[in-house]
Amino acid sequence: MYLITHLWNKLLVMLRLRQPSPQITHRQALAIKPLRNPNLEWKYNEEGYVVAMLTRRGGATGKLINFFIAVPEERPVILDEVGSFVWKMCDGQHSVEQISEALSDKYKLTRREVEVSLNEYLRMLAKRGMILVAVPQEIVDQLDESTKRALGVTEIQEIIEQQATTDDSSTEPGGDAGEPRNEE
Repeated sequence: MYLITHLWNKLLVMLRLRQPSPQITHRQALAIKPLRNPNLEWKYNEEGYVVAMLTRRGGATGKLINFFIAVPEERPVILDEVGSFVWKMCDGQHSVEQISEALSDKYKLTRREVEVSLNEYLRMLAKRGMILVAVPQEIVDQLDESTKRALGVTEIQEIIEQQATTDDSSTEPGGDAGEPRNEE
């Protein structure tokens, strides 16, 4: 099955119907710094878990579904303990490797177990638009143009700085300083 999927994807890329998959090394992937989407509203619930408000996607499919079924504009997504731990570290300052080390230490898991699960979790967050990916400039300089396009590399230093000032100015009452809290 993998071979058929692989060949199908290659054909779509050759016909220019799909962007090529980004080709980055394992070491480069570990240096990437995930960043919470600054346009996403989120807060902590009573248990200390993150609750993010996802907005319904627009587009023709969303409108068609909404025509037949009343779908709310926003829906809350509650992250569990591990998800909230990762979310707090997605500040554009911590690399995937640093997050992986912290998870490995806190939950006593092997590095490989953590990397595989973390990679899949971050991919899911990115797909839902909950995080952005900050690729360090030294890695961007090593990538070819097609890989840069496939990754959607953009300059996000301003977003990182904006989020850092937001995180410093808003904290959970009674919580540790530096823990972000977004008000409704």
